[in-house]
Amino acid sequence: MNPTVRTAITILATTISFVVTICFCLGDASAQRQRRRTPAASRPVIRSGTIDYSRFSHATKKHQAGCNTCHKAPTENWKKVRDFPDVADYPGHEACVSCHRQQFFKGAKPVICSICHTSVSPRNDVRFAFRNPVVPRQFVIEFPHDKHQDVIAGLLRELQAAPQPLFRRASFTSNKTDDKTKHYNNCEICHLPRTNAPAAPPAGWPDSFIPDAAFFKSAPVSHAACFNCHWTSQQPTNANCGGCHKPADKSYVVVDTAHRLSMKFRHAREQHVAECTTCHINITKASTLRGLKPDVPITACTECHNKDGLRLDVSKELEAVDKNRDFVCGYCHTSDVGRRDPPSSHYLIAGREAMMRKDVK
Repeated sequence: MNPTVRTAITILATTISFVVTICFCLGDASAQRQRRRTPAASRPVIRSGTIDYSRFSHATKKHQAGCNTCHKAPTENWKKVRDFPDVADYPGHEACVSCHRQQFFKGAKPVICSICHTSVSPRNDVRFAFRNPVVPRQFVIEFPHDKHQDVIAGLLRELQAAPQPLFRRASFTSNKTDDKTKHYNNCEICHLPRTNAPAAPPAGWPDSFIPDAAFFKSAPVSHAACFNCHWTSQQPTNANCGGCHKPADKSYVVVDTAHRLSMKFRHAREQHVAECTTCHINITKASTLRGLKPDVPITACTECHNKDGLRLDVSKELEAVDKNRDFVCGYCHTSDVGRRDPPSSHYLIAGREAMMRKDVK
């Protein structure tokens, strides 16, 4: 073969090999860059319906940072809506945009805005009340009655030893009840006489018996009864939300309705105005609200309502059941409770053997 032709063939083969190698390397590098840009296996695929951005959940892992990461205490609006410094508004946009910029600028009416805003519109910045009463709650309150009872007892000892009254109501809100009513400076620091009646049960009031506000005591619904002590001076303070607010096992909606066995008991009745622990004997020992019920033993009632020479209300109703198994006990109870079998504690108070309605001859 002609030497010149042989040389030309060698150069051509080398060139082709070089070009193929370059193309392969470029293709491989491109593929590697492509894999780095779109790691399909690790990138979450978000489809419509997978994540509901109209609802905020504290259960989301990235939402479980320190509470003051998002919530500020006090919020800028507290003077407009509270009588005391408080967390009274939703977190600002900066708490959300750092992670949710894509959702914030998605379309003309981003669904994520509906968590806080009454209307999703660039011209309307009105927000729901904080907390929104219709949104299920995600936390329960951990309140130790036993510890607070010790504090109250200490204050009472201080009051008794002082030449001038030292006891002050531990609340930012004042007690607006009339001066003629007798009050006790213990449980009433938090549990004041109600000023409005509770809502009716879902099925309505049994027997159309509608109790008014005077039948009940109130329970704290804000930080007003707490922050006089727990704003900055005593733990848990305003920066330690988790000291009181614990994640609930499941979300729930608060319904302000009465749950009572003795629906006809009226707290404001003169004979019933007494030291709260006269009847609620177990509350002061409670270290938690979980499972706690303000139950009262029957003995707290029968000191007046089943005493020889005074009244025998329990005994009389048990005797009525003896005569008619369908008799409804109605002195204390509405018919939803009064038609049940009287509990053994009632028979014990009356000095009788317990029995069930079905055994009445």
